[in-house]
Amino acid sequence: GPSLKKLDLQFCKKIPAEAWKKLGDAKWPNLQEVHLSYCFKENGAGAAEALQAVASAGPSLTKLHLHECRKIPAEAWKKLGEAQWPNLQVVDFTACFQENGAGAAEALQAVASAGPSLTKL
Repeated sequence: GPSLKKLDLQFCKKIPAEAWKKLGDAKWPNLQEVHLSYCFKENGAGAAEALQAVASAGPSLTKLHLHECRKIPAEAWKKLGEAQWPNLQVVDFTACFQENGAGAAEALQAVASAGPSLTKL
């Protein structure tokens, strides 16, 4: 619910699309940390719903880890386009765009909303 501060599902690459879809309407205004590294390394199904939920994080978001999420489709990255994270400090998109650059503009637009607190990209 709204009190969620940390979402850590890293290495959970076997979560089926149907399960990720449950996050589609999630609102986490107090979310501070997101760790989804490797979740979408082999398959991008459900990534749109996961990123939509992440985009709902308010200004409290400080860490976003999507390391090795190379199968996130462009349409899913677009869910981050309107995100506003002025307190974002750490972003890890390592290898996300290694195979395909589609969606990079939207991902970087969300990162651009970070203020001077951004220390690692």
